[in-house]
Amino acid sequence: MRGHDGNGGFDNVEHLASFRAVRPASDRGSDRDADRGDEMIHAEIRALYDYWERLRAGRPCPYRAEVDPRDMAGDARHLFVLEDLGQGNIRFRLAGTAHMDAFGYDLRGMSARSIMEGRARESFVALISETLAEPGVGYARLTAPDGESVWEILLLPLRDNFGNVQRLLGCLHPISGRVPQHDGETAMRFTIEEMSIQPVGVTQGEAGDTQALPGFAEGQSAFESGPSGLTAIDGGLNGDRPDGKRPRLRVIKSDDT
Repeated sequence: MRGHDGNGGFDNVEHLASFRAVRPASDRGSDRDADRGDEMIHAEIRALYDYWERLRAGRPCPYRAEVDPRDMAGDARHLFVLEDLGQGNIRFRLAGTAHMDAFGYDLRGMSARSIMEGRARESFVALISETLAEPGVGYARLTAPDGESVWEILLLPLRDNFGNVQRLLGCLHPISGRVPQHDGETAMRFTIEEMSIQPVGVTQGEAGDTQALPGFAEGQSAFESGPSGLTAIDGGLNGDRPDGKRPRLRVIKSDDT
């Protein structure tokens, strides 16, 4: 476990794989939030988690193609999708309209760092990266710029059609009340109050399974020898060359052509 400095920074973020629950020093002695059900407060957050759990059905995580907002109990305006483009470049691929109301601009195409303040940016990216690598359920409580409003963010990994875990389905919502309208003056940037990663239970396949979605994988064919009637024609001389070297040109000719 790594210590949290209150601004979202870690003593050693490059070894983040060792942490499972991170809290401010003032709350580090309590394990009350270790259980996933106890952490989530807002109904939208819980609804998304329950949907994702049903969708993955005992696998490490579901496929992106399996996600259908029409089947969700929550409000899709609070959802987003993050995509890992490699080397720490994680961007919003999709973002609901509620986030445009809160931030004052469309998050699509923006870096995941853009919603965090100062040192919290690298910690947030580390949380995302570890959630994808586990894969597990990423969760954080965030403090808004007013220093009083507390938000929840949930990060749920998804596989692409080829079995790679490169995207996250998420929800960002204040713990109480509705998503506020951006006032046009104060930039919406969060600091991290606490965050954690919860490993998921797997009953189908292994945690490291990268099986492609059916229909996108090519079957493995057994090797078969070439068609009958093929003969080898050596270029240069018939048989061995006088200098003992084999001919450089060797043409394969089919009697069927």
